[in-house]
Amino acid sequence: MKRIFTHMHVCLLVVITTLIVSCEKEKLKDVLSKENPSAVGLSLDSKIDIGSGNNYSLDNDKLTIPVTINLSAASGKAFNVQITGNIDTVPKLVTDGVLPAGTIALGDQMYNFPPVVDIPYGVTSTTFNLLVSRTFLERNHEKKMAIAVKISDPSKSNTVESGKNSIVVLIDAAQAIAAEDVHYISFVAGGKTPFLVPTGGNFVIGSQDITIPLSLALTGDVGPDFTVDFVRDDAVATELINNGTLKNTVLYTGPKFSIPVGKVKFSDGAAKVETSILLRTSEAMGGVNNKKAIGLRLKNPTKFQLDANKATMVVVFDPVAFSRPYTVPFVIKGGIGQVSDMIPAAFYDQGGEGVAYHDDGGKDGVSNFRPGENVDVGDYTPRSVVGWCNTGEWLTYTVNIEADGEYELNTLLGCPDDPGRYSLFMDGVAITPVLQGKQTDGAYGNQQPNYSTVQLKKGRHIMKFYEDYGRYDVRGWIFTRKK
Repeated sequence: MKRIFTHMHVCLLVVITTLIVSCEKEKLKDVLSKENPSAVGLSLDSKIDIGSGNNYSLDNDKLTIPVTINLSAASGKAFNVQITGNIDTVPKLVTDGVLPAGTIALGDQMYNFPPVVDIPYGVTSTTFNLLVSRTFLERNHEKKMAIAVKISDPSKSNTVESGKNSIVVLIDAAQAIAAEDVHYISFVAGGKTPFLVPTGGNFVIGSQDITIPLSLALTGDVGPDFTVDFVRDDAVATELINNGTLKNTVLYTGPKFSIPVGKVKFSDGAAKVETSILLRTSEAMGGVNNKKAIGLRLKNPTKFQLDANKATMVVVFDPVAFSRPYTVPFVIKGGIGQVSDMIPAAFYDQGGEGVAYHDDGGKDGVSNFRPGENVDVGDYTPRSVVGWCNTGEWLTYTVNIEADGEYELNTLLGCPDDPGRYSLFMDGVAITPVLQGKQTDGAYGNQQPNYSTVQLKKGRHIMKFYEDYGRYDVRGWIFTRKK
């Protein structure tokens, strides 16, 4: 009897609970069915002026402008609204006097905002961000710029109030960004002042190329990475040559130099970056009668802007200084009848294989004379003779000729077997035909005079001794001014 009573109580409780829950659902359903939240009207202010006050924020990448959508009452439901921009109307707004004269439209792809804004339940306003490229602002720093932003098609029966569907955003770039905060990309020491090399060893001579390092700089706070194009511009150098700024200078033409990196990258947070140009060693050292000029230009930065005064550079080099910066030139005396000191063959220029000499084998002869270089120097006292000569090898010497004139050239050779052949060049230009050495009695060590006549020009030059048929030992060269 007790168990039956308990079961009856449980059943009764279940029935009562079900009835209560059912009643509550009916009440909630009745309430919801009677609720019909009113639609709201959306509007925008007519204009935002950016440049004074604190209605924007700025970082190294963008200008952020909050734009507020106003609601006529608290939203009864969450809904969304479409956002569009219009820059085509800016000229008309200027004509109509809505915007100041000279105002320009924001550039395509220089701004961004969400295409749809979600408006939550229970709010009377909401804000979205219009983002404007700082680069565009800086490149137009002295101008005012504008865009019209429009709202449309709100969902869930909400509407846009008549005449309040758009806002004009006017940006005064000079006010938004202080002049000292504008970023500029430039050559270090660029502009109208030529960059002279060599000065202080600001180059590196290699067997194939001379490397001239150059630096680019960014003013202003550093930011995200970007690139800038680095190109050749002959007109920049030609202008300075033609207006007399560069005297005794000619344009360095043709494919004689290269730019290894044509698109230079400033890494994230970098205010300076190193780059370079390359000159062909053999060509850069020739033609010492004139200095040479190379025009360079920066173009198309992906961020920020170029410094108009330092976006170009003219590199000027003197082959005289390139010709072996550590070599004291041999003097060829300019007085009539004066006999110059012998230029010893073993005292060729510094610079290494392919620059100061070419030797096609290992180091024969004295191993401890100029170690690390393969020119074969004979065991003579004093050291002067180069031996083991092979066809196609050559040696260079920096000389300083005191006067234009006709000179007697005495080449001291030891040719005990087949007569060897040789020729001399100044700055890459032959000053002799291919000459045949006079056969000598005895061994290679019996070097004897070989006379010829040459025409020489005053100044510092690079003399090259070329071994057309290297069957001799060579002691050196003696010049005598004839007339």
